[in-house]
Amino acid sequence: MKNTIYKALIAITLTVGMSSCVNNWLDVEPGNQVEADEAVTTSADLSSVRAGMYQMIKGTSDFNDYYAARMLYYGEVRGEDMQTEKSGSRSQLSYDMTYSTADNAPDIWQTPYVIIGRANRIIEAAESGKLTDKEEAADIIAQYAAEAKVARAMAHFDLVRVYGKTYTAPGAPASLGVPVVTMVLDSDSKLPRNTVEEVYTQAIKDLVDAINSGYLAKDKTQGYINEWAAKALLTRIYLTKGDNENALKVAEDIITNSPYKLWTNEEYVAAWSKISGVHSNEMLFEIAITGSTDWTDREGIAYLYNEDGYADVIATKKFLDLLNEDPKDVRLGVFLAPTTKDFQKLYGTNTVFLNKYPADGLSDLRYNNVPLLRLSEVYLNAAEAAAKLGNQNDKAVKYLDAIVKRANPANTVQGTIVTVDRVLLERRKELIGEGHRFFDAMRNNETIVRYTSKEDQGWQQALKEEVRSFNRDFYKTLLPIPQNEIDANPAMKDQQNIGY
Repeated sequence: MKNTIYKALIAITLTVGMSSCVNNWLDVEPGNQVEADEAVTTSADLSSVRAGMYQMIKGTSDFNDYYAARMLYYGEVRGEDMQTEKSGSRSQLSYDMTYSTADNAPDIWQTPYVIIGRANRIIEAAESGKLTDKEEAADIIAQYAAEAKVARAMAHFDLVRVYGKTYTAPGAPASLGVPVVTMVLDSDSKLPRNTVEEVYTQAIKDLVDAINSGYLAKDKTQGYINEWAAKALLTRIYLTKGDNENALKVAEDIITNSPYKLWTNEEYVAAWSKISGVHSNEMLFEIAITGSTDWTDREGIAYLYNEDGYADVIATKKFLDLLNEDPKDVRLGVFLAPTTKDFQKLYGTNTVFLNKYPADGLSDLRYNNVPLLRLSEVYLNAAEAAAKLGNQNDKAVKYLDAIVKRANPANTVQGTIVTVDRVLLERRKELIGEGHRFFDAMRNNETIVRYTSKEDQGWQQALKEEVRSFNRDFYKTLLPIPQNEIDANPAMKDQQNIGY
């Protein structure tokens, strides 16, 4: 079945509940769909579509090409700090980059566009003025529409940073991004790729509109988008775009005015479990898993990282050597050494398994929540933006020091000039496993060096020379548009990414 954009955006079951596994959307013919204005008539109907939107952000065991798993490990194993553990692992294609055509490459396409489709259903119905309870339910309708705009922005942004050039690269804004979709599509819709700049413009507009609406929740809303999550995403987009002034401004707003606070040094390791009393302090937006009816089962990121799961992705020797330079760094506590003989033979006592999704206290590690926007990132975004502005060292020191001292209270960056490289080093340590490293490197035109010789290969699998060391000029830093999409959409016939 072809995973075309218009099928993804049209073939949407409108009444799906939060715990439903909508795994058959590709099998529903577009012509059989009920028109949106006929299907969504009340705020209750709108709530069902909202539930379906959040379900797809969460993913299922079948829909794991986005934040259920792939988007997270994609951002890690393409860097130098995490790697595929063995041949045949789910993350291998993203890690070894051996694909040469769109047919054999990983993709992060269908689920983001399903999310966009559901978001568009919500926004269109909410803004149509046709809902029968539009007056008595006005506030909740407006809230759902604002959340949908944030989700739409997130999906568009993630798509463009996977399939389009990094905004700060020469000529990138005018280059091909991904199709921008802001309406419910007809079955015969064939959309070309918009430019990178157009995608960013739409994502930022959606976020600003949602924030300025005043209808996003201001308190903590576990598993749901609130105003602070929208602002955190906005500062991430501004930083990626190179708009450091706005990135810093929005980040400071969150740090100063939100109800969230950094975990302390003493809290840090245990706080990763969702049953910790302080877990929610840092979680601006996380995937909330309530049981086996809405989890990703064995295809979720927690299972892929854990020794008791598939043990698909592990830390590299290079990263562990880096983190172990400070034996008192609290973040060493979120890594575990192997417990089984087979893994002990391979890695000894090295703490290769990331434990940010711990099973401790839970009946199953698959029940743990998955953070997508965390306050620590906001501090680091603020520090990076301040360092890049050049005249804001006091702020760069302030926000970076909060992360450095939390990791080890004996350390500080007070009295120093904070460089971008120093911030990026701390990002690697703090955000490991959360899907950032590859995108951080691309944004800053860093060269990713996995290994250059047998001496520094560590326990990494053998890689082709072209992917041992590369920067954003390497064509495989962009994924190809899925071939099914190209074949089914004449508007994209000549718009495949270069090299495929």
